[in-house]
Amino acid sequence: MTILIDGRPLVAPSAGIANFMEGSLTAWAKACPGDIFYVALPRPLHKTINTSTYPSNILLVEHSNRLSRLLPNLLWLCLMMPLLARRLKAAVYYSPLPCLPYLLPRSMKTIIVVHDVVNLEFQHTMQWTNKLSNALFFNRSVRQADILWTNSQYTKRKVEQYFPQRRCSDIFTGCSVNRSIYRPLCLSDEEKDNVRNRYGISSRFMLFVGSLEPRKNLSFLLSLMPTLYYKHHLQLVVVGGRGWKNSPLSQVVNAHDFPRESTIFCGFVSNDELARLYNSADCFVSASLNEGFGMPQLEALLCGCPIVTAHNSAMIEVAQDKDGATTVEGYDPQQWTATIVDTAIHRPQVNTTQLKVYDWKVIIKNLLQAKAPFAEG
Repeated sequence: MTILIDGRPLVAPSAGIANFMEGSLTAWAKACPGDIFYVALPRPLHKTINTSTYPSNILLVEHSNRLSRLLPNLLWLCLMMPLLARRLKAAVYYSPLPCLPYLLPRSMKTIIVVHDVVNLEFQHTMQWTNKLSNALFFNRSVRQADILWTNSQYTKRKVEQYFPQRRCSDIFTGCSVNRSIYRPLCLSDEEKDNVRNRYGISSRFMLFVGSLEPRKNLSFLLSLMPTLYYKHHLQLVVVGGRGWKNSPLSQVVNAHDFPRESTIFCGFVSNDELARLYNSADCFVSASLNEGFGMPQLEALLCGCPIVTAHNSAMIEVAQDKDGATTVEGYDPQQWTATIVDTAIHRPQVNTTQLKVYDWKVIIKNLLQAKAPFAEG
């Protein structure tokens, strides 16, 4: 069987959706060595993407000529994917994004991944380009895909709520991270000191990983920093916060009474470096208003880093009843401060055996069993 894959996430820095795509695709290709997986790319792979561990039946199809580089991603998708599907005689189209191009062959089975419904519930936080993309593709793709794959039970319930009428009656669910990277590293004190020195960390620190979009609620965490830093000597290290100076967060950070040395913005870091930060941090913290899964929470726990996270959306699934994980209802500053301080100081033990369900091998096995007709083409 030949599977055609939308490889657009791989031309950007390795992050959530790209990591999901690599993990699911690699496990799927290993489970089905007789199938061929063609990954279509509008531009060259981003330098942060490492293909050395890809099985030999994953083949990259790169269209990096001048025209494709100039085309917007969605226009490239609609022009190239139908042509590739027919040229390769692909039986299945797999997209790690909820985006089906128009004019695919009717005989082709389609599978898309829905990571969240932020575009429906937090539309006011989105850029106009995202709004246009969703208007043209999201609703149609969810309704027409032969197989829907969600990353959490929470997202599954939301899709069922917003799309009661759709082609597929059952929705598959599963998500994981790269467990060969995100694991306890047993760093020595010297190695932890090296990590701290690289980023100018001078005391205990909590780690935040995510984008700067408003629903991540980083401004709330920043509002806690004067107390956390001056009274409890805790710093906040922000990973993924590139460009914060051009965001509303700059008003908080540049306020005269904000301790600038309390917060360190790292921007993008590699997956290996992020694993070292998780292993060095006193705790991971997320006060997000909504998450379709909670990938950083899982990464932190797999590294043995205790977490404090908001008690809402899919973050509850990852954290609730897990040793080393604490959820906080609402956004009372005193409650959050007390919980963070207690977690950072006592650093409760994480039990990674409670996370066995988050394994790509198990997830792909379940996918192929649940969708046997699809697996057979």
